[in-house]
Amino acid sequence: MRKLGLFLFIVSFLPWLAVLFVVPFLPLDITQKATLSVVLAVGAEVCFWISVVLLGKEVVTKYRRYLHPRYLWKKIRNFNRR
Repeated sequence: MRKLGLFLFIVSFLPWLAVLFVVPFLPLDITQKATLSVVLAVGAEVCFWISVVLLGKEVVTKYRRYLHPRYLWKKIRNFNRR
């Protein structure tokens, strides 16, 4: 179950990349692009939340810690000092 959770966690980011980098360049009507973007976004969120349920609270807290603005700011400052 843990491997499935990690797989879904990683896969949940792929639709967001498609929404940002693929969908705008497809030869579709604007309504079709909007519909496809919504479907991909909902699918990504469903995969993410299923992975959260499978992986548990510890993974979610670790994920939140890495995306906390204070943590990111420290990483950026330390990177610039090198």
